[in-house]
Amino acid sequence: HQIFRSILPDILCTHWHDDHLLGISELLEKCTNAKFSMARPNDLKKFLRMVKLDYQKSKAKVSNSSTIEFNRCLDILECRGIPLKHAQANTTLFTATVNNYRNEVIALSPSDYTLQEFDNEISTLITEFGISSKQIITKSPNAKSVALFLKLGEHRAILGSDLEVSTNDYEGWVNILDHNLVIDKSASLFKIPHHGSETGYHKRVWDELLLAKPISKLTPWNKNSKLPQPEMLKRYLAHTPNLYMTSPTINSVPKKRNRKVEKDIKNSKVKISEVKFEFGIVRSRINMFNLNEVWQTELHNKALLVNI
Repeated sequence: HQIFRSILPDILCTHWHDDHLLGISELLEKCTNAKFSMARPNDLKKFLRMVKLDYQKSKAKVSNSSTIEFNRCLDILECRGIPLKHAQANTTLFTATVNNYRNEVIALSPSDYTLQEFDNEISTLITEFGISSKQIITKSPNAKSVALFLKLGEHRAILGSDLEVSTNDYEGWVNILDHNLVIDKSASLFKIPHHGSETGYHKRVWDELLLAKPISKLTPWNKNSKLPQPEMLKRYLAHTPNLYMTSPTINSVPKKRNRKVEKDIKNSKVKISEVKFEFGIVRSRINMFNLNEVWQTELHNKALLVNI
C-alpha cells in the first residue's frame, strides 16, 4: 500500500498516440498533486514551439487531437508551477522505499539516438508546416515509446508500451538488449508491446530479459488491421502458457440494419461506422517481498486467457 501511495500521484505519457494519450489531461486535472512524465526531445523549447504551432491550427480543425490533449496537460502544469519530467533510457522516474527495498520505475527507452532523430524531425516539421494550413504529420511515435522496468521488492516486471524493433541497433528493443544499464535480473511479468504486433517482437527479449513462462499481457487493436494476428499469438504461446488479453479481437463485419434506415443513411450522404468495444481488465498481484511468491492473476469482464 505504501509503495502504491507513493507512485500513483505520478502520471506517465508513454508516447504520442491517441489510444495512449487521449483523456490524460482529465486524469492529470483530477490528480492535483501529480507530476507528469513523458519522452520529450532534447531541445524542449523547440518541442514546445511545435506543440504550440499545431495547437493554433485547432481553430482550423487541422490540428492533431493528441497535440490538443497534450497542450491541455502543459496548461495544467504551468498553472501548478510543476515542470515536465524527462523520460528516456536508463532514467529512474519514480522511487519508493518500503521494507528496506528501493522500489523503482525506470525508463528503458527512448534512446539517445531516438531523441536526437526527434529533434531533427521537429525542425523539419516547423519548417514545412509552420505557416501552412496543413496538419502536422509526425513519424510513427512508437519509436519514442517509454518502455518501463519495474523493480518491485524481490520481483521485476517489464511494460513494453508500443516500442518496436528498429533497424537501427541504437533504438527500440535492440538498444535495450545491448545497451541498458538498469536491468539487474529477469522479469516475471511482461506487458507485450504494440498490441502483440510482429513489429514489437524480438526473441532475445524472451530469452534474455524474462523468466521462463512469464505472466504476459496484451491489449488488442480492433481498428483496420486487427492485432494481434493468430500467428503471433502462437509465437507468444510458444514462450508462455500464461498469455492474457484484455478483450478478444472484435469482428469488423457491421451488423445488418433495417433497409429503410440503410436507405436514409445513403441518401443523407453521411458516413456512419459502427463503434464496437468490449471492456476487460487483467489484474496481477504479488507479495513483492517474498522471492518464492508467484503472480496471482484475475480476469474481469471480457478479459481472457489465450488458448488457441
